[in-house]
Formats: sequence, structure tokens, C-alpha cells
Amino acid sequence: MGLENVKRVYEKLGQADPLWAILTDDRYRGNRWDPTAFFDTGRVEIKEVMTSLESEGIVPAVGSALDFGCGVGRLTQALCQKFESVIGVDISSTMIEGANRWNQFGERCRYIVNTTPTIPRVADSSIDFVYSNIALQHSPPRYQRSYIGEFVRMLRPQGVAVFQVRIGPHRDEGSLQERWYRFTSETLRPGWKRMRGRPPVQVHTISERNVEQVIATAGAEILAVSNADEVPRASRRSLRYVIRKPSA
Repeated sequence: MGLENVKRVYEKLGQADPLWAILTDDRYRGNRWDPTAFFDTGRVEIKEVMTSLESEGIVPAVGSALDFGCGVGRLTQALCQKFESVIGVDISSTMIEGANRWNQFGERCRYIVNTTPTIPRVADSSIDFVYSNIALQHSPPRYQRSYIGEFVRMLRPQGVAVFQVRIGPHRDEGSLQERWYRFTSETLRPGWKRMRGRPPVQVHTISERNVEQVIATAGAEILAVSNADEVPRASRRSLRYVIRKPSA
């Protein structure tokens, strides 16, 4: 259960259709993404994010960045145009193999496979900027909480993290509601996707209260929260958090 299932799904997708697995537009399913167009979307996204931060007076140091849930490096490569060194982290070794093949920045860009709830290969207070989009939501909430805490741990003082999560009802750890959620989201829904011939990708929600609790416990401050859905939908709601680690 948990991360093992997430890893299994993305190992298969990393072999079969890695670009579509990251940007799941069915027009491009079946390896129909043009790699140039695919990586261009990453450059556009990072430019928009950095411009938005600068408009709010938030200017991270440009020494080092980390892309969590990097896949084949769509956003990692884009971050290399802004930061001196960048680390891409992903749960799938096949995705990381693809990321290394598409790496255009040599030793300035490093990719690592991480299959645990923490990220031990990245040192404390070593990163200026952490970015994660459409990635945390594929891990169960208990792991999302751990990774958000890790973002803060890895940040240097005054470092900034920007991450997206899909928002849902609050569920206390170990409660009946939380146990039922685990069963439906980690077993029933992936099984139903398999029956329909779709990859059994898990999509999880986390409550705003949980996110805020983790950030506060880790010792960071929330600078901004915004709607992360390009097209608002009644069936879902995603938020983008901008947080900063205070000076020591």
C-alpha cells in the first residue's frame, strides 16, 4: 500500500508513456507528446511562477532549487535557467532515467530517486527554492504531510517553497473517516481505473488545516495561498502555497 503502489504505477508509466503521465492530456496519450513542446510548457510555467513571486516582492536566492515529483525533468530543466544548481526528485527510477537522457545542463542538474516519506539524500538548509506542482496529490495525505515538512527542513533560512495540493475534507489520523478514505482512495478507485483500462494513478486530497499545521510545526510562514486550478471545477479544488523559512 501507500508509496509502493505509487512507485509501481509510475515505473510502468515511465516505461510506456512518460510524457503523457506527467501532462495527462489525452490528445497526447500513446507517446504523442513532442518533447520540445513538452519541455516548453515547463519553461512557460516556471517563468510565470517566478514573475508572480517577484510581483509580490518574493525573490528567492538563485543558488539552488529542488523540483519535487520531477518526472522526466519538465520543470527541473526550466529551473536550471534560473538557478545555479537544481535537484530533481522522483519516486520512479524509469522517470529518472528519462530525466537524465533529456538533461541539457550537465552537472548543474542532478536527479535522484526517492521512495521514502523523507528525502535523506538532500541535506538540511541546503536549498534556496523548492517547487512542486501536480505531484504531491498523487501520494496519500500522510506522505504529503511528511514531504511538506521535508521542504521546510531542506530550505535555507529565507528560502522559499511553492507547492500545489488538492484540497478536501479534514480527516484525523486513525479516525474511521481516515481509514475509509485510505480504503477507497488507495484500493477501490485504482481498481476501478484498471477495470476501465486507465492507469491506476491515485489522486489524493488533504485538508487546509493539515497543511497549515505541518507548515507551522516545521517552523515556516505562509506568504501566500492561491487557487491552483486553471479551470475551476465543482468536483475539485487545488491550492498553491508559497511559504518561507525564517532566518535562524
